[in-house]
Amino acid sequence: MRTFDGQSSTIYSRTRPMYPAELYYWLSQQVASSSVVWDCACGTGQASVDLAAYFDRVEASDISESQITAATPHRKVNYQVFPAEKTLYPDHYFDVVCVAHALHWFDLEAFWRELKRVLKPGGVFVCWGYNWLQVGEAEDKAIAESVLPHLAPYWPPESRLLWNQYRDIAFPFELIEVPDFELRCHWSVAQTLDFIRTWSASQLHIEEHGDDFLHQASPVIREAWSEPTKKQEIRLPFFVKAGRLP
Repeated sequence: MRTFDGQSSTIYSRTRPMYPAELYYWLSQQVASSSVVWDCACGTGQASVDLAAYFDRVEASDISESQITAATPHRKVNYQVFPAEKTLYPDHYFDVVCVAHALHWFDLEAFWRELKRVLKPGGVFVCWGYNWLQVGEAEDKAIAESVLPHLAPYWPPESRLLWNQYRDIAFPFELIEVPDFELRCHWSVAQTLDFIRTWSASQLHIEEHGDDFLHQASPVIREAWSEPTKKQEIRLPFFVKAGRLP
């Protein structure tokens, strides 16, 4: 499981994209009761706060204390520090369990056991994620050439599960059909560089060698940016997997 220190949690909270509002509405329509949802591996609460608009109560947990410390407060969200695989939640408690951009870090065998324990019969499990980012031809080429060669040795094996949109994960229930959702945001070049800094491979590289590679990449990416002083639309290839517990 990936963890964070205080500084990286602050950057993570500032730079990670907000998920499509349509996803939360769709999710709320999949259960008869919209009472309690678990945002598992909630990070700094990107999904937790938005889920609170559709559910009566949100239990949000993360293994990282620094992530929970940096999480966005909300009166309907209860944040706690737990590993995904072992919690103190009651049996058959949740109508919905969500995992946003984190399932690839779990001990899946242990997590599936915990999921079956805490999810109500007929409850819904949903996970989602994104891989890579798309700005424009010149910008994408600059990122690929100035950043990726430095990171190639540092990608954890778990990242490949994400890149393949969790097709290599055996889910313990039948998947249900999910509409297509788009994940887009508007970022400056500085925000994009901060986002790249939060990648797991970037963090591992920085731990070993510092962040000189980002300082060297910055002018290359800025030069490629079509309007360096303005924000641009960023597209993040987005996928959702969902299933219902029998």
